[in-house]
Amino acid sequence: MKALYILFFVFALISFSGCTAVQKGGESGEKKEPYIVYTAPANGQTKVLRTGNFFVEVQFSKEMDPMTKGFFVMAVKGKRVDGTLYWINGRTLQFRPDSVLEPNTIYECRLTDGYSMYREKLRERPYIWSFTTGP
Repeated sequence: MKALYILFFVFALISFSGCTAVQKGGESGEKKEPYIVYTAPANGQTKVLRTGNFFVEVQFSKEMDPMTKGFFVMAVKGKRVDGTLYWINGRTLQFRPDSVLEPNTIYECRLTDGYSMYREKLRERPYIWSFTTGP
């Protein structure tokens, strides 16, 4: 009886390990386009702090080309917000506005043509999200 359980266990282990390899996919050298992992503030977030060390942050799934800085725009009431872009690492971009944000105001952020280090075009373009500041 014990031998039967061991045989069943080995059979199940072989079967499940084969399924896992099939489910992974994309490991045959196939390149996927970079995408946005998260944004901060998040889309639709309200009561965002507007003072102190405020910044907008975007994390990508792949290392991006730091020379493509002109693909991020933050705007309020149709007017571009002045600020500086920083690459924290190859996958994380920060935008720091030059001035304090207006209270109780909707800000829109937009990402256009971004490229990975391997010239793969950003999948979600344009990517637009907005947030509202607090009092």
